[in-house]
Amino acid sequence: MGFFSFGSKRGKVKKLIEGERFDEVVSVAVKDKKALDALIELLDDNAPGIRGDALLILGMIVKQRGEVVEPHVGKVFPKAIELTRNRNPYVKENAMILSYELIRRFPDKVRDMGDTVIKDLLEELNTGDKNTKGFALMLLGELGAGEARGYVEELVNVEDKVILPFEGKKWVPLGEIAKETLEKLS
Repeated sequence: MGFFSFGSKRGKVKKLIEGERFDEVVSVAVKDKKALDALIELLDDNAPGIRGDALLILGMIVKQRGEVVEPHVGKVFPKAIELTRNRNPYVKENAMILSYELIRRFPDKVRDMGDTVIKDLLEELNTGDKNTKGFALMLLGELGAGEARGYVEELVNVEDKVILPFEGKKWVPLGEIAKETLEKLS
C-alpha cells in the first residue's frame, strides 16, 4: 500500500485512470478512504473522459462493495444526477448508471435527501427529452414515489422510443417504461 500511503491521492488515482487500470482503482478506493475521496473529486475534472471513467468506476464499486460508497451517497448522488445532463454521451450514460445503482441500493438515503430529488425528477418528466423522461421514470419507480402517479399515467400511451444505457431499455416505448413505473408505485 506504499504507493498510496500519503499526500493527495487525486493525481495518483487520475494516473491509474489514464492508464485504464480501473480494477486497480476499485481495489485501492475500497481500501483507502482518501483514494475514494479523490475518485469522487474527479467527478469535477475538466476532461470528460476522466469524469466518465470516475463515474464508471464508482458504479463498479457500488455494485461490488456498496457499503464503501454508502456514507458518500449525499455527495455522489446529486453530482451524478447533475452529470446526467452532460452533453458528452460517455459521461451522461455512466452518470445514469451510477444514479440508478445508488437509488436501487440506497433508496432510503436518497429519500432522506429531501423532497428536492422527487421534485427535480418530476420537473424532468415535464421538460426533459424522451430519454431523460424515461430515466426519470425509472428513478421515480425505484424510489416508490407515489406522488408521481399522475405524471406517470400521462406517459403510459406515449409510443416514442427511448434509448437508455440499461439492459432491456434500448428502443423501448416511453409508455412501456411508464407502465413498469406504475407497477412499482402500486
